[in-house]
Amino acid sequence: MRVTTEKIVFGGKALARIDGKTIFIPFALPDEELDITVTANKRDYSEAVIKKIITPSPHRIEPPCPYFGHCGGCNLQMADNDFQQVLRQAMVAELFDRAHITPERPPVFITGPAWEYRNRFQFHTDKNGTIGMHGVSSNTVIPVRDCPIAAPALRTVLQQGGLQKLFPHNKKMDKDRLHVFAQDAVVYSPVRPNASARVNGTVLNFNVFGFFQSNIAVLEKLIEPVSDLPRCTRILDFYAGVGTFSAFLTGKAAELHLVEHNERALITAKQNLDRIIAEKNSPCRCFFHTVSDADWPDIPAAQLTYDAIVIDPPRQGIHERVLIYLGQAKIPRIHYVSCNPATFVRDAKKLTALGYRFIEYHLFDFYPQTHHCELLGIFIR
Repeated sequence: MRVTTEKIVFGGKALARIDGKTIFIPFALPDEELDITVTANKRDYSEAVIKKIITPSPHRIEPPCPYFGHCGGCNLQMADNDFQQVLRQAMVAELFDRAHITPERPPVFITGPAWEYRNRFQFHTDKNGTIGMHGVSSNTVIPVRDCPIAAPALRTVLQQGGLQKLFPHNKKMDKDRLHVFAQDAVVYSPVRPNASARVNGTVLNFNVFGFFQSNIAVLEKLIEPVSDLPRCTRILDFYAGVGTFSAFLTGKAAELHLVEHNERALITAKQNLDRIIAEKNSPCRCFFHTVSDADWPDIPAAQLTYDAIVIDPPRQGIHERVLIYLGQAKIPRIHYVSCNPATFVRDAKKLTALGYRFIEYHLFDFYPQTHHCELLGIFIR
């Protein structure tokens, strides 16, 4: 069955049509003529795989990684880097277009290294003890002996077959997700879980089992616009984690209030902020609130007046109760960091309905070789 692809949609699959019905095809690029095999028929769309590339895109290249197409980590290595950047911007722009929401200023696109950029990984294991990456659309574990997007220190471990040594075989480690973080020549894993990262010259401690950003080079570029706030009285850092953003806000406010449901992460955030404030001899005071997003509006600290909020929710976006809270609290400035542009667009529409102006968004190329990216949206009222 022959088709010509039209575009790539958010999620990384190419879109084509047969008799008006939409077909989604992984590992295809726009304007390619393909011979495809349909693998699933749904009511409104079908899924297919490439049987043969008849007319390739001029941007198609040979994927550098031998695991590409088997490992589920990357889905755009078949495109040259410049075109990948075009595709990621176009995918996000289409989300905004479909939602009929437009920022007041043109978006800003910020890039970083295309290879050897990823500091943080989650590997997986199966019942046979094989450690590797999940396969494409599968929980099958693919053992890997190299990864060209991995930070050099971790890439060396992979090439030397040393992955097994990072995860000792015991009950605690035999979970599905095996966490590792690498920066410079240091690799942190369950055998060395108390990790630290150097971000714009500031050391941030965290536990390797918890969350931390995966691309330090681009995180450092994100920090600047996130912390671009006028001096004020009180800033709210919501979904604060280990205090990554607050670490760069101590000179901006008299008070920082960090909200995080994970108690261990917030304890680490306090340790990080106490140390940083002492090193800077800063008069900033920090307050730490271990509370879920849904319960935040019910505690006394939510009734304080905040001049700005930095909010960095998980992939599902801002909780509905927090959106209602923002509408009622009327915090003058929102810096919304999102790892999922689809839920960001949904929330942006709600924030504008609550009276916020959507000024602009910065798109950060956190994950080259994939369709993923992150963004920072600026809202004021």
